[in-house]
Amino acid sequence: MTNNDMTNTVPSGRSRLRRRLPRRLPRRWAVGAGAVVAAGAVAAATVTLTTGHIPARHPGSAAAKLAASACHGPAGAAYVADAGWDGFSAIDTATCKVIQTYNVGDPAVPNDPGDYDYDSTDEAVAIHGNLLYFANTGNSTVAMIDTSKLVASNYNPAETLINVGLNPQHLAVSPDGSQVWVAETGPQTSPSSLSAVSVISTATNKVTARWSLPGGPSQITFAPSGQRVYVATSAGVAVYSTATQRQVAFIRGLGDPRGIAVAPGGKAVYVTGTNSDKLYTISAATNRVTGTVKVGDLPWQVVTAPDGKTVYVANPDSNSVSVISAATGAVTSTVTVPGDPDTLALTPDGTQLWIGASTAAKVTVLNTADNSTVGVINLGDEPNAADGYAPTGIALTATPDRRVLTRMS
Repeated sequence: MTNNDMTNTVPSGRSRLRRRLPRRLPRRWAVGAGAVVAAGAVAAATVTLTTGHIPARHPGSAAAKLAASACHGPAGAAYVADAGWDGFSAIDTATCKVIQTYNVGDPAVPNDPGDYDYDSTDEAVAIHGNLLYFANTGNSTVAMIDTSKLVASNYNPAETLINVGLNPQHLAVSPDGSQVWVAETGPQTSPSSLSAVSVISTATNKVTARWSLPGGPSQITFAPSGQRVYVATSAGVAVYSTATQRQVAFIRGLGDPRGIAVAPGGKAVYVTGTNSDKLYTISAATNRVTGTVKVGDLPWQVVTAPDGKTVYVANPDSNSVSVISAATGAVTSTVTVPGDPDTLALTPDGTQLWIGASTAAKVTVLNTADNSTVGVINLGDEPNAADGYAPTGIALTATPDRRVLTRMS
């Protein structure tokens, strides 16, 4: 695998290819008040990169600004990982205004001021408080950025890069913010498994533990209590004790799982089977499957509503999102979303579902009350211009510092 071709492979032979287009000079997309968007051995060193003042990027086209002129949402901020751009988009969710598209995980080239290694390919994003964490598959690092220090005039924000294992694909922050667990797929062409899980201490920003986990771990999530961690692999779901970091169970027979989410009450775990095209419901008490339901083609990410009543599944190969009742386990609605939708996130109040479409490079926002579309934003600078952005992760928060959003604007 090269840094120009990132393929998410499913063992059954089904795969999702993200091709990174040549990087252009960065620019600003200030989409107006109506737009939408949501290695080998591990080196213990961390690197903090601080850039100087850099002029703001130019505003996007008028056509792009008109993408969703009626959009609005709850107070908060959204951060969208743009893997194909080695960056992330910051959005004010109250006004649906795209504040800036920032670089991430791109260290400066030594002895060459102003030049950067655009090689991060950030495949996932997680947030805790003001801190953003990105899994940079292209250069096998995790980037940490303090959102309280973001300004729109500097699209190369200060960041801390933490070296992890090969090809980090996903990551999750513990509920108390003390740990970041990282899923590392390793090289997919390697004859021996180099896939693993790394644990980062947020107190030191260093890897404190790492172990091999065959099967290419793809996604990680914590139980709401923080006592259990669930890791989806091609062979099944590994369950760990957070305190001991030891595996306490392994759940098989899940149809090549990919996405994983835990119900707000912690009693149920939801897993997408990419080979079976099913959503599996697992009892957290027994680690046994208690229900299955057929969803769309190649189900990818899954999220649960804050009240635990509804589950959402992204189906990129059928251009749809399945809406499932947690009480009955039945699909209650199927929403069409073009452009290979594979990324999901809910606003903390549960009123909106943000959906990233990887090949269209757009984010669609739904009103969860009736599954209607609130708006759609093109992450490129022209309508329908994907520009290789490939949104791969969305982090939403309800408590941004308004001074930060004002400064970013």
